[in-house]
Amino acid sequence: MKKIKIAVGTTSEQKLKYLKEVLKGLKVKAELFPVAAKSGVPEQPKTSEETENGAINRAIGAANKIKDEDFSIGIEVGYHQEKQGYEMFCWVAIMDKTGYQISSQSHKFLLPKYFQDLLQEDIYLGDNLDGYLQKSKDRKHKKYVDDIIRNRKPFIENALRNALIRYLNKEDF
Repeated sequence: MKKIKIAVGTTSEQKLKYLKEVLKGLKVKAELFPVAAKSGVPEQPKTSEETENGAINRAIGAANKIKDEDFSIGIEVGYHQEKQGYEMFCWVAIMDKTGYQISSQSHKFLLPKYFQDLLQEDIYLGDNLDGYLQKSKDRKHKKYVDDIIRNRKPFIENALRNALIRYLNKEDF
């Protein structure tokens, strides 16, 4: 299999690391071309639609900056309020030169009350992550929750894996 050329609409080392891990797990040889790409949505998207649009816009932005790519990827993490409160998730969009596009959403995770309150007040979570553990008496299981919210790894990897499998096997779907 030849090496795939992927334009990636992010310069986030964290997101690029997760993408490399997913590609390795899928046994896909790829050369990544990360570029800064605007999401066109709020920095903290608070609906599934905004989050998906952010991923699509980042994939389009990457494709516009890198020529001769096999496809481009956009990654966006966001939140959506359901009856029980805000859930966290990730959308990934993949687009290629033929116009073929897919989007895939990760699983969702209901955020603890501390984060619910921040989102209700429109406070940016990324600047207030430390408060969750500081206000906690029992840190054992809360450290795990803090880690997945802080690093977003399970959401990003899940959406990337789903999107890449669907894209690479598109004739099967």
